[in-house]
Amino acid sequence: MRRAVAVFALLALAAAVADAQPAKIKKAERKISLKSQVVKLNDVIEFVGVAGESSLLFCWPRRLAERAARIKVAVGKDDRFDAAPAAAPLGAPADAACFSAPVPIKKGEAKSVEVSASFTGVMKPNPAKVAQGEKQYVEYEDTLWLLSPYPIEAQSTTITLPDEATSFSPSEGASSTSSKVAWGKLGKAAAWESKPLKVHFHHDKPFKKVTKLVREIEVSHWGNIYVEESYEIINAGAEHKGAFSRLRHAQQGGAGNSFQMLRARLPPSAHSLYYRDLIGNISSSNTRRSAKETVVDLSLRYPLMGGWKTDFVLGYSLPLEGFLFGRPKGRSRLILDASSPIDDVVIEELETRVVLPEGAANIEFDSPFEVEAGWDKKFTYLDTAGRPVLVLRKSNLTPLHNKPFSVDYTFGTTALLREPLLLIGVFAALFAAAAVYSRCEFTISKDDRWQEARTREKAAATLQRLSELWDAEAEALARAAAAAESLTDAGGAEAAAARQAAEAELRALDAKAKPLIEALEAVSAKAAASARAHADAGKALQQRVLKLLGEKGEPAKKGAARALADARAEWAGATAALCD
Repeated sequence: MRRAVAVFALLALAAAVADAQPAKIKKAERKISLKSQVVKLNDVIEFVGVAGESSLLFCWPRRLAERAARIKVAVGKDDRFDAAPAAAPLGAPADAACFSAPVPIKKGEAKSVEVSASFTGVMKPNPAKVAQGEKQYVEYEDTLWLLSPYPIEAQSTTITLPDEATSFSPSEGASSTSSKVAWGKLGKAAAWESKPLKVHFHHDKPFKKVTKLVREIEVSHWGNIYVEESYEIINAGAEHKGAFSRLRHAQQGGAGNSFQMLRARLPPSAHSLYYRDLIGNISSSNTRRSAKETVVDLSLRYPLMGGWKTDFVLGYSLPLEGFLFGRPKGRSRLILDASSPIDDVVIEELETRVVLPEGAANIEFDSPFEVEAGWDKKFTYLDTAGRPVLVLRKSNLTPLHNKPFSVDYTFGTTALLREPLLLIGVFAALFAAAAVYSRCEFTISKDDRWQEARTREKAAATLQRLSELWDAEAEALARAAAAAESLTDAGGAEAAAARQAAEAELRALDAKAKPLIEALEAVSAKAAASARAHADAGKALQQRVLKLLGEKGEPAKKGAARALADARAEWAGATAALCD
């Protein structure tokens, strides 16, 4: 009797536990790709609701979950979710880490769910060190069954490899080919039932790992977007041991897990490219343009063997067209890719710095993945308050993260013209300061020698202006003399007109010279006396020229003209001597 009661109690407990399960897995197809350094898992799971649940849990061993770069859950073609970390339920193994997705399931409902996950840094080189020319082997560990809080009725597991596996476990029920290991029929498994899975295989594809990438994107509304990317990169494969021979490396064609070439895919409108490291510009690069992209092959200074690292800077410019768009209410939207343009790299730490124009406000951003956001300021040319810098940080990225992100902000016309107006104001202030400086006297003491030098400077300046007037007077006298020689009728209307024009021109020059001589007299009486005497001599020449205009007869005119020409030359020489 007691035995029957105990059996009945155990059956009741089992039924209660079964009813407590929110769902069960009718069938699961598990595919694991190990072809690259990123482990890609694709699980197609057919759930059946038992007690009903508002969300589903997906779990992995903690050593894998901690390196999860991306977990996507899809239900059909339209419903896609990002799985979020969640607490493991009671009864879970100690090393289980779970993620939840808002996928509701009702009692008795069947629902097919596809889970895509990417993990980095979970394949371990074995052996950990290899010599130059030796092959690289890696090891991957997981669980054969899905680590799940739901019971499983049927499951299959397939692993795709870049080369044939050297060993794998468990071997029972497994089939292998040159690039696959499969467990086709695994049967039933209870919730949280797990069995270790281990695969050891040849993997000579290089593990290109960017330990730190800092991208600075500077936006200028005057026509350019400047992008500079600073890389710290390491070969995360099996470490190199022993000596390295560049000759042997060249003979082997770079075989093994080393690499020297990186390929960046930039927008087709990228221009003004540069590629440098701490030493300087690296000229061993190649650029090809097409309608879809600009491909840049970056050749490092030396091949990166396992465990070796280097750093470099890649920079380029982009036009505003195609990347900066106008939005309603005076807003602007910047759209660029969120991660590195280099192929086949994983990024441990990414920092993106979006430098917006000074005066940008109401800044918002939209990222295709969760990031840590912060703010900073940067001062460049003509900045006063500094340019706002949006700082976005993210760790553990794969090439799948290179999706567009956007930054929205307001930037008015006044802010756009601020720098040109500031530049104009600075130059205007400099010119004004120079003008004021040239008119200011900064001499501390004014002794006799300084006074004498100052007097000489003023006298020389006045004499220079007088010299210019006297040179003009000499030219006027020469023209009048030439006119007198060419006229045949001294008493005619033509001669009278020439005389009147000469008198008017000479009178105007004398009127300009008179105040200069008076100013010179205030500075130096001696120089003024010499100037008056010279002016008087000039007046005498004027009278002679005017008289020549009234002469009759060719012989008389020619003789007077020759005498006048000699007198003019003598007077011009006296002008030069006076100014010297």
